[in-house]
Amino acid sequence: MPPLSADAGFYQEILARDPGCAAVRAAFAASLLAAGEAEAAIAAADEALDTDPSLASAWLTRAAAQTRLHRHEAAAAALERADALVPNRAEILLAWGAAFAALDRLAEAEACLQRAALCGPDNAAVAASLGSVLLRRGRFDAAEVECRRALALAPGLCVAHQNLAGLLARSRPEEARFHRDAAYRDQQVFVEPGGRAERVVLVPSVADTGNIPLRHLFPPARTTIIRWYVEYATPDQDRALPDHDLVFNAIGDPDRLPKLPPSAARLFATSARPLLNPPDRVARTGRAHLPGLLAGLPDVLVPDVVRADLGTAPASLLPALVRPIGAHGGEGIHRVATAAALSAALSETGPAYVTRFVDGRGPDGWYRKYRTIFIDREPYPYHLAIGRHWLVHYWTAGMAGDAGRQAEEARFLADPAAALGGAGMAALRAIGARLDLDFAGIDYGVLPDGRLLVFEANATMLVHPEDDPEFAYRNPAVTRILEAFDAMLVRRMGVARP
Repeated sequence: MPPLSADAGFYQEILARDPGCAAVRAAFAASLLAAGEAEAAIAAADEALDTDPSLASAWLTRAAAQTRLHRHEAAAAALERADALVPNRAEILLAWGAAFAALDRLAEAEACLQRAALCGPDNAAVAASLGSVLLRRGRFDAAEVECRRALALAPGLCVAHQNLAGLLARSRPEEARFHRDAAYRDQQVFVEPGGRAERVVLVPSVADTGNIPLRHLFPPARTTIIRWYVEYATPDQDRALPDHDLVFNAIGDPDRLPKLPPSAARLFATSARPLLNPPDRVARTGRAHLPGLLAGLPDVLVPDVVRADLGTAPASLLPALVRPIGAHGGEGIHRVATAAALSAALSETGPAYVTRFVDGRGPDGWYRKYRTIFIDREPYPYHLAIGRHWLVHYWTAGMAGDAGRQAEEARFLADPAAALGGAGMAALRAIGARLDLDFAGIDYGVLPDGRLLVFEANATMLVHPEDDPEFAYRNPAVTRILEAFDAMLVRRMGVARP
């Protein structure tokens, strides 16, 4: 441990004379935490609590140190003890809610934050945190109310502006732009410290949607993330960025790639650090570019796609799918079979991708959407959704409670070559090589003749472990993906695994 701070040294001297004083040991723990010594702070807090478990201050120091190390289960347990000792303190409930939110236990997070809001109605941080949790729970109207309440209390609160920018992006784009500008105009670089940082990663990102979800790819307990919102970058900002080990371009949606300001363009062109997912390669994965990018690959069918507006879409693509630019997850999609329906859909969506519809239904009448993740261009199976409707998404396909469909997915995850055949696996490897991205994914079906029917292939793919016990059979495949990603990072950094 480095030399003690003046405060910690002061308390240590007192403890040398009176080692049994729990209150002083709790203060010593707090001073260690303030000096950045989280592990030592936990040890000191535990010694204080062994003597006097009623010391709320020691429980709070323990919780804060565990949070700094991203051990959120332990933090939540310590905060529960603190709340029992000192009930209805907004600051304690705020931290407890944040711990539950980090664990994706959103109902419990909301309950804590609702209590915090009652205890501290003028606490802007509580309102903003509650808004964030409500947004994640899909309760958008309530989230907007809390975010606006937070800004009424603290007009410059960044997270509230960020959340409102996302909430209003579709319905009120100009107001969303106002909140994005407010969030990032004065600050473009945000450091998210890792608990035990094995690597420091610079992550160029966009303030709008379109970033690759990173939480599980770069575990916060092990990785320090430097977020750089590049569309707001200042002219020479690339020369003043914090030191980092590698650069991971998180802008995965080609429709969201901004016109890069000079400092961001210069970093991508000249970085001395390893660069993953360069933006020029991401740009080639747009829906309208994909047929050309994958043209000529054996056993691969990519339906024709055009970017169109009212009056410009060719009827030759009918039947077709009309998808708003930048939309994902089936949002706003229309299936049309006539020129009149195509015009009506474009009138509603505005600029859109129009894709020839190919019926990929299997001989048994079910639709299947396979997802494979590419790590350093190699394919890894991630999931298989099987549903009756042509628009197949995993959580709307009704897989829950269906042992037969779950078993088919499990077989695919365990042995994708058996499910797809040798030609299908060769086609996937060829697609991964053609995409030429360090991290990407593909959604596809399998036609009766064995060809892969490509739905989309890009970098904006979520990989996460499954908490629901019914779907825990998916987790070995997820683990293989995350381990492969970590191994790639180690190779790129040129260091031995810690």
